[in-house]
Amino acid sequence: MIRRMRSRVRTTLALLACVALTACSGNGSDPAPEPTPTPTSLAVEPQQPHVAGHVHLTLLPGLAVMTDDECTPEEKRRVCSADGAESWAPIGDPAAATLVEARTHLAGGHTSWTTVLRFAPDSREALRRAARDAAAAGGLVLVLAGDRVLAAVPASDVHGAAAVLADLDKATAWEQVAAFEGS
Repeated sequence: MIRRMRSRVRTTLALLACVALTACSGNGSDPAPEPTPTPTSLAVEPQQPHVAGHVHLTLLPGLAVMTDDECTPEEKRRVCSADGAESWAPIGDPAAATLVEARTHLAGGHTSWTTVLRFAPDSREALRRAARDAAAAGGLVLVLAGDRVLAAVPASDVHGAAAVLADLDKATAWEQVAAFEGS
């Protein structure tokens, strides 16, 4: 009799184990659905800022003014950045120029950004003169819209009808191009 009871207990335990395994893995006849693969990366290429058209500007050689004072356009012999945080002293004569394109791109090595300002061919001489005068005094070529400086370009980075701003962080590079959109 004990032998029969042990046999029934073993059978009952075996059936319970089988039921438990079937319940955990589905009904036993349908295979579990295959999980859908999740992409590990997505190819995203954001639209990089770009301005094209004819933007009438002024080129002016200038020297950076080293002061903590906020710049105001009313100051004599000073030109200011759009936010008034920076100021420059003009050192030469202003010249009219036409910007035809402002574009930024990720620099080689993907560690910084480069913004290129391209001017109309008839602005090449004004750009060359401003770069020459700025270089002679250790200054910069200032690109102005009205009375505000949109860009301050090292004289050595003016090539033909282009001015290049290199080694920028992304925010600065994108803001640099955006500054020419409303001008």
